[in-house]
Amino acid sequence: MSTETPPPVDSTLAAVEIPADLLAQVDDSAEAIDAGTVAAREILPQLAAAGLLDLGAPSNNSGGLVKQAAVIEALGQRSLSAAFAVWGHRMSIEYLCLAGGTYAESLLPAMRSGEVPGVSGMASAFKTYAGAGELGLRLTRDGQGRLLLSGKLPWASNLHPDAVAVTAAYGPEGEGDGDRSKLIIAVPLSAPGVQVGTRLNLLALQGTASTSVTLDNVPLSEEQVLSTDFEGFMTRCRPTFAVLQSSFCLGLAAASHRHTRANISGINEVFRQELHQLGDELEARTKQLRDYAERVATSAPPQRQEVLSLRLAVGHLALALATLEVKTVGGKGYISNSDPNRRYREATFIPVQSPSEAQLRWELAQGR
Repeated sequence: MSTETPPPVDSTLAAVEIPADLLAQVDDSAEAIDAGTVAAREILPQLAAAGLLDLGAPSNNSGGLVKQAAVIEALGQRSLSAAFAVWGHRMSIEYLCLAGGTYAESLLPAMRSGEVPGVSGMASAFKTYAGAGELGLRLTRDGQGRLLLSGKLPWASNLHPDAVAVTAAYGPEGEGDGDRSKLIIAVPLSAPGVQVGTRLNLLALQGTASTSVTLDNVPLSEEQVLSTDFEGFMTRCRPTFAVLQSSFCLGLAAASHRHTRANISGINEVFRQELHQLGDELEARTKQLRDYAERVATSAPPQRQEVLSLRLAVGHLALALATLEVKTVGGKGYISNSDPNRRYREATFIPVQSPSEAQLRWELAQGR
């Protein structure tokens, strides 16, 4: 059996300057964010001040998507909660930029500055887009012809009182394509009729303000309908959605690989080959993600099956490396507030995060 130290992995997605004090803050507050005593949203204004919150928005603008992916990956190495919250906020910026229009443009300055958190309430939308589910929201009109929104988002994050959610709903009956028309909409959580669910006792990510949202006849202006082209909108935003999700998976995987590498001695030599193999995959997946991010919205974009396959693979990789890290730290891995245990708990979220592993595997099997 080889006793050589496993080589380090080059997990650099792009050269991007992230303030050292910001990264140190995320490192220092990772446990508190995980426990929910510090809100993950607190880093949004700092990222914005450094110009790191809207890189490449929208559609890989100026080739900046790979740099945004690198920012989220770096955060994911320190706190998946922080990276996940930034991902949701950044996707909200993406949606608003793609949609354009008066209402979207009015929201963007406060979102770009990190002052107002964005909610990516698109889980049901992506499931519906894939042909695997139904939207949970529906628009109707009252007697005066005003739009009213009702239904439920079973799960969303960044659900702070001042946040704005971007989501999808069936249109009013008889309008557009009829009863099954699908619209992209934006709604402030402060609107009358919006009820954010009670705080959930999660295994991890308590600081991401994640729970359900119930909407009961929430009034919407016509301008809050961001797009009536559901299929076209989803097609344009999905590559960015998958690339940035894959970024926080890779960040967690890279952190666990680095810490496990330091533990490979003594009886832990038995895990050396496994670590070598996972390290090789981490490096390969990093290169793959870099390639896909650079190609989004170019003349040679990554195909839908490619980005879905990558998202599935890096989710598996993060969980495998977090599990291996726990195995190599002994009893420390079973202490709930230790860093290895936190990373393991964070990794168990990835298979259920939308799109879930089940959805990804189903879509890939369908050739969608």
